Amino acid sequence: MDLLMAAKSLAEHVEAAAMEAHVPVSISVVDIHGNLVLQHRMNDAPAFSMEISERKAYTSALVGRRTAELDPLVQPGQSLYALLAMAGGRFTAMAGGVPLKHEGSVFAGVGVSGGTTDQDVAILDTALESSGG
Repeated sequence: MDLLMAAKSLAEHVEAAAMEAHVPVSISVVDIHGNLVLQHRMNDAPAFSMEISERKAYTSALVGRRTAELDPLVQPGQSLYALLAMAGGRFTAMAGGVPLKHEGSVFAGVGVSGGTTDQDVAILDTALESSGG
């Protein structure tokens, strides 16, 4: 699998879904080691959305879960409480990050940011569905 080609295709699907929703966003794709493969910011997407989308992608790739699933696990006294303080604060529990899998194994993570977390999730889910991911 060519990760860069997959990331470019997914970015196109995210941009189409974001345009349909009238919500400009940034998308980031990182590899399984947390290295940035692709980052794209639509016109009028908030500048901070680039950093947030990368953190969402990083978290989902390294933890192997949707970032939306992490919020209850990072609360005081819970199993992943220390996660958000690790790696210089690169982890996040903000919804909008999804691990990408091929043949059952995580190979990358994608993050979308620019709208509300509900909008980010909806845009990402629509893009994944339309891309077959």
